[in-house]
Formats: sequence, C-alpha cells, structure tokens
Amino acid sequence: MAVISEIQPIFVVCAADNNYAMPLTVTVRSALANIKSHRQICLFILDGGISQANKHKIIQSLATEKVDITWIKIDNTLFENLVLTRHLTVSSYYRLMITQVISQDLDKVIYLDTDMVVVGDLEELWNIDIGDNYALAVQDDVELYISMSDGLRNYQELGICPDEKYFNSGLLVINLEKWRNENIGNKVIEYIRQNREFVRNDQDGLNAVLAGKWRELHPRWNQMPKIYDYSSWKESPFPEDIYNQVLHQPYIIHFTNSPKPWYAGLRVECKHPQKDLFFDYLDMTAWSGWRDTFWRRLGRKLLKMTFIKTSKL
Repeated sequence: MAVISEIQPIFVVCAADNNYAMPLTVTVRSALANIKSHRQICLFILDGGISQANKHKIIQSLATEKVDITWIKIDNTLFENLVLTRHLTVSSYYRLMITQVISQDLDKVIYLDTDMVVVGDLEELWNIDIGDNYALAVQDDVELYISMSDGLRNYQELGICPDEKYFNSGLLVINLEKWRNENIGNKVIEYIRQNREFVRNDQDGLNAVLAGKWRELHPRWNQMPKIYDYSSWKESPFPEDIYNQVLHQPYIIHFTNSPKPWYAGLRVECKHPQKDLFFDYLDMTAWSGWRDTFWRRLGRKLLKMTFIKTSKL
C-alpha cells in the first residue's frame, strides 16, 4: 500500500471587520476553488469584530476538507494614535501583528486583502522561494516608485533611494522569521506614529521600513485596476508579454478602487471590468444571490445622516 506523505498546508492570513465579512468569504472561496491539488489551506482570520451570524456564514461558505479556520481576536489598543479614516479602519493594521498572534513555528504566510478574487493557484505562489527577502509583493500600479508616493515625501530624510519600487501591500508573502527577528510590525507602527504628517496608511509604513528588502512578484499575482486604463502595452510600464498576461491572465484581481463591487454609492456604481467575477464567487457562498440595491444604498445613506445628526446633539 502506498504511503501518503504529509504535505505542509498553505498558511493564509486575512483581516476583516464585520463590514468585510462577505468580501473576505469571496476572497477565500475563490482561492479554494482554484487550488488544483488537494493541498489544504490553514486560514487565520484576524477578527476585527465579525458578528456571530456572519462567522456562521463564513464557516458555512468555506465548509470543505481543504480549509481549516482559526479565529484570532486582536487588541485594538495596540493601534492607538494611528492614521484612521472612513476607508482605513483599525483592521487594516492587523497584518502588522501577524508574527505576534500566530504560531512561532511557522516561517511563511500569504497575506491577502479582502477585496480580492483569486483566480490562480495559490500553491504556485506558495512554492516561490522567498530566500532572504522580508516579503514578496507586487509593485503598485499608480505609485510605482518611492519618490512618487505622497505618503513618503520625506524619503530623502529617510535615506531611501527615489528609484526604489513602491509595493502594494494587499498581497504579501511574508518571511515570518525575518519579521520576528527584526520586529518589523512594531517598527512600522512606530514609524507611522512618528511620521503622521506624511503617512496615509500602513502601506506607506511598510514601504518605508522594507525599502530594498522585498522581492518583486510577477504583477499577475496582484492585478490592480490601472492596467485597464492603458490603450496598449506601450502606454504601460510593462513589456508587451507581461502587459498581456496581467490584463488577460491575472492570478489575483484586486479591487483597489472605490466603489467596490459589493457596495456602491447612490449615484456611482463599480465600473471594474471584472466585477461580475466577484458575484460569480459570491454565489458560491452563504450570501448567494445578494446584490447591492438602490434601496440598500439609500438605507445606508439615511443611517449615516442619522448618526451624524445624533453625534452633534
């Protein structure tokens, strides 16, 4: 009888508050649907206040032998005095605590933002050698270089070369040993606190601390919307073959712009060319059939107006 060897799972981390419970589920469900082997995903959910009802929906949606879920509650007091906005919530900073909240035995994880659809095989990403790099990531689609980033206008004072590439932190393969040994998460938090006049988010902080210490992945692993704005590869920063792969054969589609596919404004809807793909995977979850309607948007608008009026009393 053949002996089946134990294969290490793929360790994936996602972070979300209750508002992102549904898109988190779509991100993970799409990843599970596109793993070609029987390899398991060990999923760590950094929980920013997901309701019990939505946790039940997440578990129901991902019920398969391919996934094992661990819920991790994060102490929000760790993130006091950081930059927060309507779109940048506390849970956006949770990735900085990864080394402190998951097993010390792990040496690598894949971090996924929860506004993504995975259409490639995460096992291929997992198998890429991280080497001595602190992270694997994809260059940002708008702020290509450190010198182009509004949040790093002080790059000269920091001693960072202006031609260093600026990465998008929505997809990271993290070298946990490096992050633990050099306390990267806390370094980023401290950097953000000391540079509030420049920094817009933790992505700026990560780029400041990890400048020159990360390795670039093929941009197919984090396709961002700017690729759809170019009329041809000649306008893009890519050679023709890479441009065509990113545009037509992405591995991960990242909905970085607002509005997102699942929530639109009263007058503005998501125009992303791949937004229907989000709903294809949504319909594989416990939210099957859910769509954002005019009345839902109106209800959110009225609720927001009521909250603002009440808070002024």
